[in-house]
Amino acid sequence: MGYPTHNSNEVINVLVKCKICGQKIDRNDAFKIRKNNKNEYYCNQQEYKDWFEIKNNKDRCFEIIYSIFGHKVTNTILYKEMNELFEIYGINLILSYLNENFNFLNDMLSKSFNSEYAQIRYFSAILKNNLYDYKLKNKDVPIVTKIDIPSKNKYKEQKRKKSLLEYEYEIGDEL
Repeated sequence: MGYPTHNSNEVINVLVKCKICGQKIDRNDAFKIRKNNKNEYYCNQQEYKDWFEIKNNKDRCFEIIYSIFGHKVTNTILYKEMNELFEIYGINLILSYLNENFNFLNDMLSKSFNSEYAQIRYFSAILKNNLYDYKLKNKDVPIVTKIDIPSKNKYKEQKRKKSLLEYEYEIGDEL
């Protein structure tokens, strides 16, 4: 029984899986990062940069949150709650809010709570109630509207139609 032979002239396409989106791509076309003596493949360099920036911003958010709580939170509900908020408001907005309101949040969470879960839910409620207004505050950029007015005025004022009451007054005056 013969074994399959590899012709040196043949080009073998090896498919790898993108670490971010899971798409299968040709290894030769993929963006490769060497990490812990292993290769990690990504669709392209830009996708990797975008993902890496998001990951760093999330890490910074959680570092600030740990500082607000005064310890590293182990309850997984925090991550669930924060990921929902990240999807709604975006990481950069939340990061900005946490930095700007650090003292306020720290004071609010310095109260005594029955459990870490209760403290997380309270923190999450504060964020949910305040992020929408904070979002609107940041978007107070004056809107400039360009109005295109034609040089020749094509509008002709039309005579207003008389109402039945006006006709009655005109006829009543003549009688």
